[in-house]
Amino acid sequence: MNRTYLMTGFPGFLATKLIERLALVPDQIDCFYLLHLKQERTSALAQKEHFLRTTALQPEQLILIEGDITKDGFGISEDVHHELSSRVTHIFHLAALYDLATSFDVAFRINVIGTSHVTHFAHTCRHLERYVYFSTAYVSGLRTGTIFEHDLSHSTTFKNAYEETKYLAEVRLRKEIGTLPYTIIRPGIVVGHSQTGETPKWDGVYFVLNALRLLESFAPLPYAGRANALVNLVPYDYVVQATTYLSHAPAGVRTTYHLTDPFPHGARAIYEMLHVVYYGSYPRGIVPFRLVTSLLTPRIAKRLQMQRQTLDYFVHPARYDTSNALRDLDGTGIICPDLAELIPRLVTYYKTKHSQIGETT
Repeated sequence: MNRTYLMTGFPGFLATKLIERLALVPDQIDCFYLLHLKQERTSALAQKEHFLRTTALQPEQLILIEGDITKDGFGISEDVHHELSSRVTHIFHLAALYDLATSFDVAFRINVIGTSHVTHFAHTCRHLERYVYFSTAYVSGLRTGTIFEHDLSHSTTFKNAYEETKYLAEVRLRKEIGTLPYTIIRPGIVVGHSQTGETPKWDGVYFVLNALRLLESFAPLPYAGRANALVNLVPYDYVVQATTYLSHAPAGVRTTYHLTDPFPHGARAIYEMLHVVYYGSYPRGIVPFRLVTSLLTPRIAKRLQMQRQTLDYFVHPARYDTSNALRDLDGTGIICPDLAELIPRLVTYYKTKHSQIGETT
């Protein structure tokens, strides 16, 4: 039988990019059921129309369903629930609250309770071939050293509520999954496309580019401290291609994958590469990292369009093992490109976009 997908987190960025990738073989797809919140109805309809213009998918292959993962049964009717249970072969659960500054209670309701509801639904699917859960590499919390893909030891400290609730969600999923054929995807920090630099989201490393743009008259700028913790930046097309393959490959059943950079660069090196590409010169001098954090007031953070919690990911010393991913992607041509090759494309795209829209801060 053809594949029938249920996607949560639509019309979010990764969900839409996964659909575009899967749509390359439309003859293998029965349909996509696209679960979206009521307030996302307009965006969901617009994204559906975009798919119809840009892919080979037909209207009957894109079915919008208004629902909410925080509600038992998603808050959908019995008839719709029965239809999904009898048809769905693949679940891609991407819906989550990614806000690093969110409160624990709100994140717990969406990330933990919501995931439990999706897992409960998965048990009702009579033809389920794969349940793909999007976790994060950062379920490791404040642990240091090498973090293995099979590892979900009992972390007790986390940088923020997002990390903690994604950890608790993965713990609960493993308790509730039973014998279902699952695949857990743990991406690192997702950045723009590896070839074009294109991105719709300006978080993570992009706050550094915001700082370089706003402080251009003071260039060259100093390094922020001497720490050089490894930072895991991965282009979204690698995450999408790897997920698409691993979610259908037999090797992916009941396997967890770190979709992180196998050869990550240090924070100091990344800052240097961004500085050189942006300004054409190397940084000069060093200021203590604690001075940088003290200067990052809420007003300045807002001007840089960043969350202050982002800084934690540039100083935390952890290495994410990618043995499962490298083994099961071997021979597919799907590889994570070196960040040194990627950064010029990210910067070029960033500069182009900001020259088009003008100063927004």
